[in-house]
Amino acid sequence: MPKYIGHFPKPLLDDLVAGRWLPVVGAGMSRNAVVSSGKQVPLWDDLGRQLSTELQDYPYAGALDAISAYAHEYGRPRLVERVAEALMITDARPGDPHRAFCSILFDIVCTTNLDFLLERQYESLPHRHYRPVIDEDNLVVNAGDETTLLLKLHGDVHHPTRLVLTEEDYDGFLDRYPLLATYLANLLITRTAVLIGYSLDDPDFRQVWHVVGERLGRARRLAYAILVDAKPTEIARFARRGVKVINVPGSRSRYSQILAAVFDELREYVQTNLLDASHVTEEEPLTEFSLPKDAATRLCFFAVPLALQPQYRDQVFPLAERAGLVPVTSDDVISPGENYAAKTDAMIRRAVAAVVDATTHMTLVEMGMISNVLQPERIAVIVAEGGALPSDIAAVPAFMRGRGPIAEQSQFLAQLDTWFRQVSVWITPALAHEPRRLLSAREYRAAVVSAMTYFESLLRQNVRDLPGRAFSLGQLVEAAAQRGIFFAAEQKVIRDWIRVRNSVVHSVEEVSKSKATEIVNGVLSVAERLSPSEATNGVKTGG
Repeated sequence: MPKYIGHFPKPLLDDLVAGRWLPVVGAGMSRNAVVSSGKQVPLWDDLGRQLSTELQDYPYAGALDAISAYAHEYGRPRLVERVAEALMITDARPGDPHRAFCSILFDIVCTTNLDFLLERQYESLPHRHYRPVIDEDNLVVNAGDETTLLLKLHGDVHHPTRLVLTEEDYDGFLDRYPLLATYLANLLITRTAVLIGYSLDDPDFRQVWHVVGERLGRARRLAYAILVDAKPTEIARFARRGVKVINVPGSRSRYSQILAAVFDELREYVQTNLLDASHVTEEEPLTEFSLPKDAATRLCFFAVPLALQPQYRDQVFPLAERAGLVPVTSDDVISPGENYAAKTDAMIRRAVAAVVDATTHMTLVEMGMISNVLQPERIAVIVAEGGALPSDIAAVPAFMRGRGPIAEQSQFLAQLDTWFRQVSVWITPALAHEPRRLLSAREYRAAVVSAMTYFESLLRQNVRDLPGRAFSLGQLVEAAAQRGIFFAAEQKVIRDWIRVRNSVVHSVEEVSKSKATEIVNGVLSVAERLSPSEATNGVKTGG
């Protein structure tokens, strides 16, 4: 059960689902790094105090003053070396909070940290790319849909001249990097800043945040900060700067574990709610997405190049449908915001199988996401004639596609048809079980949809000689009746089942226990006749 998500206000969670968060990661996040010596990466004030001990007759007056004094006394090269040493750049590795945070698949992350913990964590994610923005000229290069833009406001220790460490660096930031400041200001205008491991002591961020406030006044978006066991004085301090605290309960001694759990719950929230907030353009996928997140579906995700989508829809999708599957692509779902990766990840997690035409960079990225979710045998990888299968996905079933029109490749289509049928055999027991389970759980709306999903799957497998894709469930029932699969009296009852199913999918109308039980038992009775070895074994279902 979620433990922390209830502490996040609904508007903030809506922004998360819509891709309108701007995470701003501070030194408190680096504190969660794993270090072989057992030490902790220092916070900003800790860093200042460490360096101040190497200054003679120096009365400590804050981190910025101490670091500036160190640079004046020993020179900037020595300062950069000491900072890298103090931050344990070569030793520190991402901790569990980094793993959980990066799994949310934000499209833009802002950080004032000088280390490389976020980069190392993103590098560990298969087929997930990131692009650091250090200098202003980095802004002119567009990031791909599968890329996280990592905006490093203070640079990093590999770029000594770009580092923002001393008073001089801070004082000249807006003048030296006006485009970077403008870009950040635009993000703060259009997105909701969420501070993580942040103390609001950073002069750069405070300057930009102040400028945005001056220009927009009360129209400035509210920012949030995630804290654990925050004291009233801390909450008041953030509030004075227009930042609302999400005060997560728990002991500060368990900060790392709590933060990781918070991010895990946020990721789960996105995966659960993103599709509900999206517009599904095709009727059959819409029905499947209306099922509960843990319910079995018939979705087969297609990752194919845009130029080939018309051919796949015309030649390959019908094969999947005749096997009882529901083909879907990322283009069939219009999600809020611009976070393509989060949408695609949510769709893949609802699918039971996937087809990947692994001939472009984008489909290979989607392949990486798919391989994290589905078993190898549930993934069909297609390579073009003369191409090679990527070495990291060599264990999955592979099919060779010719360079010409797919419609002229009968052997290729026959191989896919066989594979789709095999997938159908694998998923049929789960589809048969779902209506009973949902009915017993008193999820009557979901039980109806699940029962009709199973019913349609069986029907498509039994009526496979219909041309094209444009056959609705009602048309399938008519075709089945013409073949003697249904009695005349049954057609009227089945049409009522379809009406109830459509009402559930397109409205919030409730379904009674008796109606749900009628439909589930009726479908399972038909299933016994259509596929006795894979259906219900004669067991009737009650509520």
